[in-house]
Amino acid sequence: MVRRYDQARRVAWLLAGIWLAFGAMVWLRRFVRHREVAPKWVSGMSFALAWIAQSMSQEILFFVLPFWIRSTTWTSVNAPFTVLLIVLAGATVFDPVYQGKIAPRTHWLLVHKALVAFAGLAFVVPALLGAHTIAALAIAGGLAGMATTFAIPTQRKVNLALLGAFVGASMAVIFCGWIAPVPLRVEKGVITSGVRDRLPVDSLSRSPIGRELWAWTPVFAPSGLNDTLVHAWSRDGRELARVPLVLHGGRKEGFRTWSSSRGVASQAGKVRVDVSTSGGQLVGRMTVSVGPL
Repeated sequence: MVRRYDQARRVAWLLAGIWLAFGAMVWLRRFVRHREVAPKWVSGMSFALAWIAQSMSQEILFFVLPFWIRSTTWTSVNAPFTVLLIVLAGATVFDPVYQGKIAPRTHWLLVHKALVAFAGLAFVVPALLGAHTIAALAIAGGLAGMATTFAIPTQRKVNLALLGAFVGASMAVIFCGWIAPVPLRVEKGVITSGVRDRLPVDSLSRSPIGRELWAWTPVFAPSGLNDTLVHAWSRDGRELARVPLVLHGGRKEGFRTWSSSRGVASQAGKVRVDVSTSGGQLVGRMTVSVGPL
């Protein structure tokens, strides 16, 4: 199956289904806990619900993982969370881990489903709503946190759901720098000596001292998504310039943005350009060595 952003509704339905199955599973365990002898149908129903939840988790994770992987800058701090999602996807396939370790333990299962929900929602919300990236992240975290609380036994469901939404949204925003900016990604960005007719004139891996450098970064985003990007120019780890740029989603090859800096190449060193959202999520990173050719 070819995965596309216009299939986001499929993931939304799967998310709804997985939480219905998970909620039924938790209710069934409480039902059994209050009885000395469980009815014969309980074990079969429990296995069926666990299998449904496992299958839907697989479908969601393996659908959205390619987008997470493409949006991850693997030399940055947003790589570990994507690696965690890959591990979770592997766990849903390997029955001795999922059925033997995760599914029997309600708290482990709760954490697993919360992360699956967040991974799916972080893809679904921007694709369906076209929300600003930091707002989309907060919505995804809030919905995942709210859904997680429904499986916790308490008489104060509404208050706990609101608390879960607040905690989920807050954590998503606070740790946004550690999360890949799904669905944004830089499409074949380069550092170049100039931009003509919105295209780079060349691609540089090394540049002489004193040359003006340009960062050409076409960024893919779903149609309707608008945000502000920031080009952060640095040399040998010291930031020298920040350039804000407008982003409009919808162009298949990526919305073309670029900026330039003359001072960053005034001395020899390793020049880096970090492309980030206004909320601080790293979209892409490019480097060039400056020195004698």
